Amino acid sequence: MPSPKLDVPVPPARLVTRPRLLDLLDHARDSLVTLITAPAGAGKTVLLADWVRSRGGDEIAWVALDSDDNDDGRFWSALLEALCATSSVPRDNPLRSLAVPPNPYADHGFLADVADALDDLPAPAVLILDDVHEVTNPKPVWGLKFLLRHQPVNLRLILSTRHEAHLPLARLRLADELVEIGADALRFSVGETRQLLDASGIELGPNEVRMLVEQTEGWAAGLRLATLSLSDVGRSERLPADFAANDRAVSDYLVDEVLSRLPADMRAFLRAISICEQVSTELATRLSGRGDAGALLETIAERTSLVHRVDGAGHGYRVHALLRSYLLADLVRQAPDRAAHLHRVAADWFADHDQPVPALRHSGESRDAARITELLHRFAVGLVLDGHHELVRTVLDVLGARAIVGDGLLALVSAMLHLEQGNPASAERDLTHATAAWPAEPSADLVALRGLVRVRLAQFTGDIEGLVRVTEDVRAEPAQFEAAALLQRGTTLLAVGSRPAARKMVAAAYQLARDQGQGYVAVQSLTTLAWLAAAEGNFSLMVTLATTADNENARRGWCRTAEAAQANLLLGYGAFLRADLAGCLHHARRAAPLVDQGDPATMLGMSLSVETLRGAAEFELSDRGAGAQRITAARLATGNTRFTAEQCALCAVLEHRTATLLGRSRAAGEALRWAQMVIPESAEVHLMRARAQLSLGRREAAGKAIQSVLDGLAPAILPWSVIEAWLLDSEVALSAGNDTHARRSLRMALSIAQRLEVFYPVVFAAPEVTDLLTSRLGKLGKGTEAFVQQVFALRRALRVPPSVPLTSRERAVLRLLPTLRSFDEIAEDLTISANTVKTHVRAIYAKLGVTRRRDAVAVAIERGLLENETASTS
Repeated sequence: MPSPKLDVPVPPARLVTRPRLLDLLDHARDSLVTLITAPAGAGKTVLLADWVRSRGGDEIAWVALDSDDNDDGRFWSALLEALCATSSVPRDNPLRSLAVPPNPYADHGFLADVADALDDLPAPAVLILDDVHEVTNPKPVWGLKFLLRHQPVNLRLILSTRHEAHLPLARLRLADELVEIGADALRFSVGETRQLLDASGIELGPNEVRMLVEQTEGWAAGLRLATLSLSDVGRSERLPADFAANDRAVSDYLVDEVLSRLPADMRAFLRAISICEQVSTELATRLSGRGDAGALLETIAERTSLVHRVDGAGHGYRVHALLRSYLLADLVRQAPDRAAHLHRVAADWFADHDQPVPALRHSGESRDAARITELLHRFAVGLVLDGHHELVRTVLDVLGARAIVGDGLLALVSAMLHLEQGNPASAERDLTHATAAWPAEPSADLVALRGLVRVRLAQFTGDIEGLVRVTEDVRAEPAQFEAAALLQRGTTLLAVGSRPAARKMVAAAYQLARDQGQGYVAVQSLTTLAWLAAAEGNFSLMVTLATTADNENARRGWCRTAEAAQANLLLGYGAFLRADLAGCLHHARRAAPLVDQGDPATMLGMSLSVETLRGAAEFELSDRGAGAQRITAARLATGNTRFTAEQCALCAVLEHRTATLLGRSRAAGEALRWAQMVIPESAEVHLMRARAQLSLGRREAAGKAIQSVLDGLAPAILPWSVIEAWLLDSEVALSAGNDTHARRSLRMALSIAQRLEVFYPVVFAAPEVTDLLTSRLGKLGKGTEAFVQQVFALRRALRVPPSVPLTSRERAVLRLLPTLRSFDEIAEDLTISANTVKTHVRAIYAKLGVTRRRDAVAVAIERGLLENETASTS
């Protein structure tokens, strides 16, 4: 025998050892037979070679079978020589002296002697037969079957083959003496692929690694060929979707190792069915025109393992992704008209079987405008409600803008897609086109669809009055619109404050959408329920629902939709209330591009909240001036649009707070005036008035302003505003020297904050209140004590600087300190006496803990008391 035939192959360079598979082979030592079945290039030989070399020992015999082993005498000569080369066969064992007869197949005495000699071994010998599929001659195959039937007790057979071996294995399976390792087990995982890339010096991001595994389906040969292609550049920005079709090494391997081994009719058959990701025998028959399609699929599956069954009944088959990619690209190159025809055939078949997604996809590939239009009219609305936006948009693009403009239904479908992409301006244009093409007797579908588009558009503009008006036109018929109609009505009820009715309607919409398989409407319902939870102060439920929606958006590929922006906005809001400001900023930034990509004039409702949260987080984390300015800019961009009370309250409260802390009395006043117009006599307005009065040193006026909130006479729009009110009341009481009142108010604030699981107001409470809280540690009760410890942990993590309680006049003086003006000149600018200026300066120095003007400026900048406006002042 040639030496390489019996030698264990040397594993390839940059070998990725796969412990999970080596363990399988270790356990297989106790079984009579181990069968590894997988297609060419799956890594069977590499795995076995790694196992033999890593486990050491010379008791394992190896035979690399090839077509020459169809000679019966050569086959048995190889087996005996391989066994006798191991330490498992003693020198006196008959195997070493057995002569291979001229016709082993017919010499039953020889076969019996082999079996007896194997039984006499002192310990089990392992014999690996690699590439068993190469042996097709019935004579050596019969000899192998003989060994399997007689099962020598001291022989462990490991067989590797590309396709199902026709061997007597049933009895071994029943006796649990057979270990089977299939193609699925040999597929590289994402982690193993990462190791392979690292060993080759190739850097890919997590998404690219996952995409590579998806394209190759973890096929070892495909992955190794990919590393060769990528190693030239060392880094790939993104692999093309048609990697197999464009990579010469991959296509050559597929042709040489797979396709060239199949008859011409099988290759033609595979090329025809490559149009589809998955085929049934019926569809394969339709595509190929062959009545024996089922039998042919089964034969190819057995011979290559690159076509495999996807159901136990054998009615569904898939061609391996790389092979299909190559075949399809070759078909399109060689016969584009036939490819288009096959796509039409597939589209018709899927449409007949009520499978809209593949039907529409294949119709788009066929470029048959009439058929595309027909299928869109039949399926598009349902697909959009289920979230197949990208598919519908792709097919609409095939038709072109002209076809959409002249078709009312397609224009409305296009409008729905533009809205979910965050582009209401384009949706309005589509709505105009639909109106222009409106038929004299519109169908029920058309009327219902227009109602949904109008309501959704009103939601984006933030026009509450318009939303209420157009909601009256929403229709729940035909049946496919019922869930969406319930959702839109519920959303409108939420916007006008009818929460119980809104919850009932949106919950019904969610259940109906799930029952009808309308995934996108179900996620929209989840998001709306999360907003309801937020309005009612159940922030834990809000985060749970928003997280579920966010996960579903990620799973279904809806990460760049309006719903994804809503979910991120809610998650950012939840993080803000937990004082997780980095998390707040992360989610707000994720939502911002989805908001900003639309027309600013029609995305203000969502933009107002997103920018408010971004600004508030930036204010506390990094740049106080920029954060405050972002909130103000968001408010100014709203114009006279009427938003929900919650959106207005959040912006007003946070803008007023940041402006007050920075001593920007004018900006604080503007925020208060705006709040008085949009949310008059709310708890938030009273809170802002009280804060303004206290900043001027008017504690009695501040106390009176906040009392109506504490008494429940001024309703809170934001549930956590009541926490702010009690904390401010505690601050007022401390300034008046009433410690008992201050402690009582602080206790009320903590009780509500703990119940709502809201940390932000307490974490950023005034220094005096924080000092009081510190003094009360150990006296608050077990539950409250744990909550307060979390508050202080957050303060430490955020490195909250102690705020400086400067009066309005002291802040005015402070803003002029960085200039070169003398105290007399500052007094003249502020129309006060020089002595008054000096008094204010001494107070500023004391509060900042400094003794010099230069140090006061430096500390004020560090604590955010002097921001960008300093430059303009000087």
